Amino acid sequence: MRTSSLVHSVVVISLVILGVTPALAQTPAGGSGQPAPTSFLAPARATWDSTRTLVVGLIEAMPEDKWDFKPTPAVRSFREVVVHLIGENYFFFGRVAGENLPNPAQNLKTRDELLKALHESYAYGAKVWGDLTEAKALEMVEGRGGQKVQRWSAVLLAIQDNMNHYGNLVVYLRLNGVVPPRSARQ
Repeated sequence: MRTSSLVHSVVVISLVILGVTPALAQTPAGGSGQPAPTSFLAPARATWDSTRTLVVGLIEAMPEDKWDFKPTPAVRSFREVVVHLIGENYFFFGRVAGENLPNPAQNLKTRDELLKALHESYAYGAKVWGDLTEAKALEMVEGRGGQKVQRWSAVLLAIQDNMNHYGNLVVYLRLNGVVPPRSARQ
């Protein structure tokens, strides 16, 4: 009896969702130009926003006197990872926008200069997001190595790259006795 009731509930919920989904797909979220709730761009945007918040908070938490720290001589310093991350944000979102941008942080040195450049790289990403529609996201662009990829795949690569560096930089903070902001809230 319970299995039958559960199956009935799942069927009813599925039919409701299927009936509502086409209407939602046609209506932008709040009419704000943001992707509709059923768009594949909506969860990608939410993930990017969350990733950006994590990375910026982590980088801002590292004191300036620790920015040249390297866990071993063979790896990048904290500062070098930040410079690289800024360049990657421009690279990946440049692909989405159809632009080929250099890394403006390449010759910056101070924490304040690099934090400003980091925020600007995320502002550039936000601008690119603002111009991205589902149809445009599916267009083919040149990816790394000259291969053709859909625009939105560069967004996924930006998220992946940021989270890779987030995990990397958490270790840098911990090795310097700094608790990452995300952990400090727990």
